[in-house]
Amino acid sequence: MDRHVKFNIISEGQKFGVSSTCKKYNVSRTLYYRWLKRYKTLGIKGLDDVVKNFIPVNKTKPEVASTILNLIKKHPNYGPREIKYLVEEIGHNISESAVYNVMKRNNLTTRGKRIKFSNKKTKEINRNYPNFDSLTSGECWMCWTTSYGVFENIGPIYEYTIFDYKSKIACSRLYTQLSMENFEDILTALAIPVAHGLNLDVKHLCFFEDSKIIFKHKGSFLSHTILHNNGHDIDIHILKEGDNLAKTEELRKDYTHNCLSFLMPLIHKGLSFSELKIYLQKYIRDYNINNQLSYNGDFYSPVEYHINSTNSKMILPLWAYIERRY
Repeated sequence: MDRHVKFNIISEGQKFGVSSTCKKYNVSRTLYYRWLKRYKTLGIKGLDDVVKNFIPVNKTKPEVASTILNLIKKHPNYGPREIKYLVEEIGHNISESAVYNVMKRNNLTTRGKRIKFSNKKTKEINRNYPNFDSLTSGECWMCWTTSYGVFENIGPIYEYTIFDYKSKIACSRLYTQLSMENFEDILTALAIPVAHGLNLDVKHLCFFEDSKIIFKHKGSFLSHTILHNNGHDIDIHILKEGDNLAKTEELRKDYTHNCLSFLMPLIHKGLSFSELKIYLQKYIRDYNINNQLSYNGDFYSPVEYHINSTNSKMILPLWAYIERRY
């Protein structure tokens, strides 16, 4: 919430009563007095949002966590104690509880889940980029996440986006944590139905190098099975900063800026997370179907561009109009 909004709430509370003001703005009395104390101590600057970037000192290092996951894949029947012994044989000193925490973060705490994880097919990361100049509409998806920050009564908010490079058709959803499971959720529940509905022939999946959701181990991508089972034989790419990929960065920056500009005022109004998800769903639907964008001097909505560039005469399926909670 903007510091000036907080200041106005504090001022109104001092003038008309704390209880009625807190009820009016859906703010707890505890939070109100916390703001008041910070204002008295630090002035208006004390009302800025405090973002805590706390990393536990005992959190397992990424390279060790990667080793643990690889061992789980090879030995899905083993529990935390057995995996701990294997990790120690490789040369890492780690506790059984630390192994369990890695399993918990990756939703692998039961034998059944570990077996399912070990049976996932992998796809090697393609070290070359697709030829962006020769791509046609629907062939190349770019994937990224955007952190909106940490908010009262919600916690962290992340936007997951799958975006077609050529048509600019977008699929976006909000989540409260970063995980490959959430990426697979938006992939199966939203992006793949959109691809089927609009006959997108997806051949490339490009993650930005700063993405925190792609699980990599020795260059492998574990969610390839989902796309393969839905008829998409794709190449996986990592877009690295500084590799003359200005167009991809520009597309991500423009789209993300517009989503942030739309959602942040709603977040500061105190809407619930469920309400925010529905508002974003409506915004993305309007963006895809109605928002006019420039394509080499001509103006179309993303869906219109795809239909025209592929000479399709399609009727939008029902998913384009209905509101579905997730």
